[in-house]
Amino acid sequence: SNFNDLDPLRIEPDVALRVVRTVGELGAPDAVILPGTKNTIEDLAALRSRGLAEAIVALAGRGTEIVGLCGGFQMLGATLADPHNIESAAGRTAGLGLLDVETVMEPDKVLCRVAARHVPSGEALRGYEIHHGRTAGAGLAPVIVAEDGRSLGVARDDGRVWGTYLHGLFDADGFRRW
Repeated sequence: SNFNDLDPLRIEPDVALRVVRTVGELGAPDAVILPGTKNTIEDLAALRSRGLAEAIVALAGRGTEIVGLCGGFQMLGATLADPHNIESAAGRTAGLGLLDVETVMEPDKVLCRVAARHVPSGEALRGYEIHHGRTAGAGLAPVIVAEDGRSLGVARDDGRVWGTYLHGLFDADGFRRW
């Protein structure tokens, strides 16, 4: 779901955007964006069953930029837990392990408009959050910070793997070009 987060990238003259559903279609991209999902744990299982999870981890190991948006952000972490069966009865599962964070699905859904800043570029962002999960970890650089100071996303030290709960961030022209 939330493929509309990627639509603004289509207007960039130097971006070739494609949806990938098999390892054979993946190739050697400059970046991989894992969009939002309505069922993070089950969609992560689908990525694994198709060999895409392993291929994405391998690309990250070669320096490809990996971006996770909302559910995609949750997938990048070490673990995902759904103790209340919000999205899945799977309970607890390993994430892709690309970010040292853990996500726990909570009954209360976060739904709000947000003004934020992309820390590395300083670019202003506007968008929204819509998720059940709470993601936490230590030692990661905040990459997107809301005006109220909340971290909406984190990155590895090298900045090549990062994730955020902010939908609509690619709508910001300056950030998108950055």
